[in-house]
Amino acid sequence: MPRSSMERYQKMLSLTPYAERDEMPVFPMMLATFGALGGVSQKDICNSPDKWIESVLKTIEIVGKPDVIMPVYPGDTIFLMGLPARIPGRELPDDALYQFIEKPYFDDPEEYEKILQMGWPAWNAKYLMDIQTPPFTDPGQLGARFGQFGANAAKTFGFVYSQGMVPDFDGACAPIFDTLSMARSMFDFTCDLMDDPGPIVDIMRKFQPGADEQTIGQVKANHGSRVGVYAMRSSSTFISPDMFEEIVWPVMKASIERFHAAGITYVLHADANWTPMMKYFTEVPRGSVHIELDGDTDIEQTYELLCGQQSIRGDVPATMLAYGTVDEVRAYCEKLIQMGMRGGFMLGSGCEIPLNAKPENVKAIVDSLRG
Repeated sequence: MPRSSMERYQKMLSLTPYAERDEMPVFPMMLATFGALGGVSQKDICNSPDKWIESVLKTIEIVGKPDVIMPVYPGDTIFLMGLPARIPGRELPDDALYQFIEKPYFDDPEEYEKILQMGWPAWNAKYLMDIQTPPFTDPGQLGARFGQFGANAAKTFGFVYSQGMVPDFDGACAPIFDTLSMARSMFDFTCDLMDDPGPIVDIMRKFQPGADEQTIGQVKANHGSRVGVYAMRSSSTFISPDMFEEIVWPVMKASIERFHAAGITYVLHADANWTPMMKYFTEVPRGSVHIELDGDTDIEQTYELLCGQQSIRGDVPATMLAYGTVDEVRAYCEKLIQMGMRGGFMLGSGCEIPLNAKPENVKAIVDSLRG
């Protein structure tokens, strides 16, 4: 019977039924929330991996130790997100949640042709330089920032493993489709998809394989086996199921198969409503995808469809954690646990737990399996 967090995680990925509820892993997803629950300011946890680690330790004392944890501290998460941001202690009050700013990075759809000519790595590097505050003017600055990320990640990943917890991923990326959507902005990108998706499709097909190989190298260098994929604009909240089938899925399917061939599980952070898209994940190898649901996707329908095929995590609602009672959280968790005992299920929150969550409600998630 699995007893360690890693053993529980591997049991979940194996898709085999749980003999006892203690075999199921638990992941109340927190990043900035560690600061709120641990009494460390948002300014501090966004500027110091050491302060973030301090907040994690304080929070664990209050709510219990999860099996799985986000392994990158908020300052690096903000950098890797690939959007301009307002930071607590800089543009925001010290205890405000960081904010992303979405505005068009380019106004002319002809930029897609420029990307095809420059190549994705060069264009994306320039984009990342331009959105920093203040903008980077020398490629060396970007290289140094990635170097700092590597040093920080060594510290935070090492901390996670030292505590007997499992990092949610060993490397992370966003598909080119989703990065373009954020850079262009949702409205303008959607118009481009309607008017002339051809250049976007050309960019994806030409450059996504190389981007995947780079990420595979990153995961392998970390001696890992899981890649976190933040496809935040590929759900039916943003595009139609027909667009997904025609534009997104062929490239995503090839990526899943590419990572699977390299021995890497595709951990899809499925924000928003993916219910119409879930059927496609029966077309890829068994156990190649782990899907994190945030509450907008029908978790029961998804589990019935994918049980025995792919694993999923979810999905205690943020509103319940902030405004509900312990009994309500326990009842919701119990429903999920009973559903997931057939295997391939991880109990967790619906995306990140909000800053105003009640500590006792977060504790109730962990206690549902470990109490």
